[in-house]
Amino acid sequence: MFKKRDEDQKVQESMSQNPEASDHEEEEHYSFLQETFKDEQMTGKKLRNIICKTAGKGLIFGLTACLAFCAARPWAEVIFSGKSGTVSIPEDTDEDVTEKDPTGEGEGDVQQEEAVTYPALTVDNYREMSRALYQVASQANKCVVEVSAVKNEDNWENIVYDDVNSVSGTIVWENALEIIILAPARIMKDAQSLNVTFSDGVTYPASLKKQDRNLGMAVFSVERRLLSSSTAGQIVAATLGNSNIVGKGDPVIALGKQFGYAGGTGYGIISSVKNRVAVADGEYRLLTTDIAAAPGGSGVLFNTNGEVIGIIDQKITDNESMNLVTAYAVSDLKQYIEQLSNGKAIPYLGVKGVEVPDSVSEEDGLPEGIYVKEVEADSPVMKAGIQSGDILIEMNKNQVKTVSGFGKRLMECEVGQQIKVKGMRQGASGYVDIEFNVTVGSKE
Repeated sequence: MFKKRDEDQKVQESMSQNPEASDHEEEEHYSFLQETFKDEQMTGKKLRNIICKTAGKGLIFGLTACLAFCAARPWAEVIFSGKSGTVSIPEDTDEDVTEKDPTGEGEGDVQQEEAVTYPALTVDNYREMSRALYQVASQANKCVVEVSAVKNEDNWENIVYDDVNSVSGTIVWENALEIIILAPARIMKDAQSLNVTFSDGVTYPASLKKQDRNLGMAVFSVERRLLSSSTAGQIVAATLGNSNIVGKGDPVIALGKQFGYAGGTGYGIISSVKNRVAVADGEYRLLTTDIAAAPGGSGVLFNTNGEVIGIIDQKITDNESMNLVTAYAVSDLKQYIEQLSNGKAIPYLGVKGVEVPDSVSEEDGLPEGIYVKEVEADSPVMKAGIQSGDILIEMNKNQVKTVSGFGKRLMECEVGQQIKVKGMRQGASGYVDIEFNVTVGSKE
């Protein structure tokens, strides 16, 4: 204890003898606590400069963000809207026909109907049914549009409403960028520009996306950015139903220009599903109704669920006496619609043929396949050397026996693709094998 006290006393004496050294040592020991203060007064001019610089940087950032948002908005809307830019329409099959004969004319149907007792209908029942059908038609009408073509504006004052060059079509797809519409392609003849009138009565400019003059259908596009909020809010893309299960006697609704003027509504039943129309490279089933139609009518055929089951075009045949609504069965068109909606041309060869019946094949010794009745002028098959009377039996290593099967195989090909077509040609000693390299074309 006394030793510690002596040491402290020595230290104090030393510090008293050399105060400068003491101060210096203390200063070095606590130098890390020292701060340097700069006395600078903030002037109003400097403050204004800082505010202006900050505001300028904020304005530049905001403009850059706006431009980036505008550029990315269409892409983002397509990605996050749940609908991609690629149209995809699932095909139907005949497997769904389980309860009744699709022709509606099988004996089993008649016997089954005779065994059922139906209650007597009253006027109130009829009114209720009419109201129910009208509600379905009103909702379905949201996907029906009128496509009109402007040809010569010099005579606009002499054109009455019923003479407007237009056809009815249906909205088959819609996304954040465009509204896609299917309608008869005949509207394109001599057209200088196109317009589309939606169910709210408002008209917008349209453009041709793709057409096929072989079947006579086209797909048109309206840019969504042009639509008002009210028009965009009431647009509904059609639900494409399964026409394979449609039978004779089924109730249907016809909407569009089937009577010769736009906005028509007709109710009736299916009168026949047995008819077919043949075009180059294929054939398509027709749905015939008991609803009256104008010779050049067009429109959309719906079932009572509001689903599209047919595309009406009274130009399907050249028969002027056909005054009943007739439509292409939509199930036969789904792959076709998907191709056009994605901007792809429909493959075309130019063969008009019929399938060789089994009975004729057995009796006359004809090969099974497609008998070529006619080859269209300047078509790919004519250039390849295929002639009338040839029987086609294979396409791209796939056997073909029916006209519809021939068309389906062709739809699997790409325009410009070279394919091998095998067939049989009658010679002096019977049918001989023939083979052709054909380049798939299109008829736009």
